[in-house]
Amino acid sequence: MSTVINWICDLPTTVAMIIALCAGGAVSALGLLSAQRLLPQSVLTNHNEVAGYILGIVGGIYSVLLAFIAVAQWQNFGQAGRLVQTEANLVGDLYRDTIAFPEPAASRMRHYLFVYAVIVVQDEWPTLAAGRADEAAGWQLLDQVHSEVVNLHTHEEGIPVMQAEAVRTLNALSDARRGRFDAATANMPPILWWNLIGGAVILMLFTYLFRTSHLLMHTCMISLLGAFIGLVLVMVVLLDNPFRGRSHVSVQPFSRLVIAVEAMAYPHR
Repeated sequence: MSTVINWICDLPTTVAMIIALCAGGAVSALGLLSAQRLLPQSVLTNHNEVAGYILGIVGGIYSVLLAFIAVAQWQNFGQAGRLVQTEANLVGDLYRDTIAFPEPAASRMRHYLFVYAVIVVQDEWPTLAAGRADEAAGWQLLDQVHSEVVNLHTHEEGIPVMQAEAVRTLNALSDARRGRFDAATANMPPILWWNLIGGAVILMLFTYLFRTSHLLMHTCMISLLGAFIGLVLVMVVLLDNPFRGRSHVSVQPFSRLVIAVEAMAYPHR
């Protein structure tokens, strides 16, 4: 299962969706044609009414389950994007606030924060897209910034207030960073996957318990249903892995931060 998920995540979104449509439609059509050969026509025709009633119940239950999980995963994907934006905003806020601190501590803090943003863009994002979490370097830089802030001893007026504010910002930044890595490593529970896949199989099996006078039209309808289910299942896979593959949460908040810092009047070297 994990191998298939990794393969889907590494595909471009358009390609993954086309494969889902084709695979879902083809498997559903093959299943129907096989069922038509194996089951007697008289049995299928005589039970069309009962099968249709039960199919409506099964389809309703599965559609609710599928919609609930799809919406939940979309919300989680959006939350991951907001965490990234919050993390980048906190780094930028802390960078600007360092101007209130005396030198050379302020320059060192700006340097650590700039390097942190660069590491997120150049090192952490590619590893997250590959399914790994290499976070040690970023934490070391935040620890250095924290050390600079708390070890700053001065009698200048207003500095203790700025120190306390910087510590609060650093704590919020650490929380956002932890949230980002938690979102990158968390996955949907296996029980939900079993329900999604098992429900799709049961639903498709019920659609095979019909016999119509036009087999071609019946096959087209079943293929479209299978293609739609495959499309939604692949969407759930991609949303469940917000930092994996090519369809990941954008790194643009940090990329824009790096560009903005380069243009600031406060040196980071």
